[in-house]
Amino acid sequence: MRHTVRNHVSRLLTSSGLGFYATKALASKGARCVITVRNPEKGQAVKADPEAQLSEMGVTAKPIVVMKMDNCDFESIRTFTDDFKKDFDRLDIVCNNAGIMGLDVQMTKDGYDVQIQTNHLSHFLMTCRLWPLLKVTAEKYGDVSLTQVSSVASEKGGPTVDVANLNNPHPPHGLLLYLAPYVLGGSTGHWARYGQSKLANVLFAQELNRRVKTAGLGDKVKSNSCHPGLAATNLQITTQQAGGMKDGAGYQKNGHSCADGSLPLVMAVAHPASEGGVYYGPHEGRTGYPIKAQNGNQIAYDEQVAQQLWEASEKAVGEEFKI
Repeated sequence: MRHTVRNHVSRLLTSSGLGFYATKALASKGARCVITVRNPEKGQAVKADPEAQLSEMGVTAKPIVVMKMDNCDFESIRTFTDDFKKDFDRLDIVCNNAGIMGLDVQMTKDGYDVQIQTNHLSHFLMTCRLWPLLKVTAEKYGDVSLTQVSSVASEKGGPTVDVANLNNPHPPHGLLLYLAPYVLGGSTGHWARYGQSKLANVLFAQELNRRVKTAGLGDKVKSNSCHPGLAATNLQITTQQAGGMKDGAGYQKNGHSCADGSLPLVMAVAHPASEGGVYYGPHEGRTGYPIKAQNGNQIAYDEQVAQQLWEASEKAVGEEFKI
């Protein structure tokens, strides 16, 4: 993290899971963190925990700000971004880490499958609408980072992104993904749609980084992505409760803690040597210390697919994302 801006940055994260630990880490270094929640009352209770822990550590941190946003509702995204721009004149880092996993086909009020909307389209829309503020921050301070939190599911089983139909209930994938129901539970469709949404995270990060460079902002803005490995978060439990996983708690035993899983995210957004266009993850894949990794899915680096996804996303959210 750059010492020259340490006490003046705003950072945007979600309130639970990886976002909880990333918020704690960044707030401990002087960042002013904003967390987004569907339920503001719950958010106020959640933020009290890291603030109390930091106080016990003797760290004087800026108060964590709680704002309402629902990734299942585009209008909520628009309201949040309007409110954020009224309240803040600077935004240095965006961490798009909200996510759901392995659910049945469910259509949101906006007409999109809940996995692709929650995990990708709402992140795309939020980033689009906050881009003017991010650009102003970059031009004034020269150090803006955007990180999309993906998953090993973007690689395993060869998922793809159906850019012609983001609502495809069973987007194309490799043969190994047919084993997912036997290993994890749920159906192949559950995991094909989840893999598609997490692959979209990497493609979005890569395309944003290319467009930033083309616009001559490559030395001021970096866009990258990361994955937490197999981190023990509430995601496995909620997926099991919804019928998409056989034994969420048992599966967690094969991985590492949520705190350790947050380290690739912290590295991506805050390490002085972090780079745009890079994919960060644990050094052993599922577990380990954070490193610059390589996504094993060749589609993750396919520029044509990334461009097509960008255009499909613009169409889905009804807004043009101009850099």
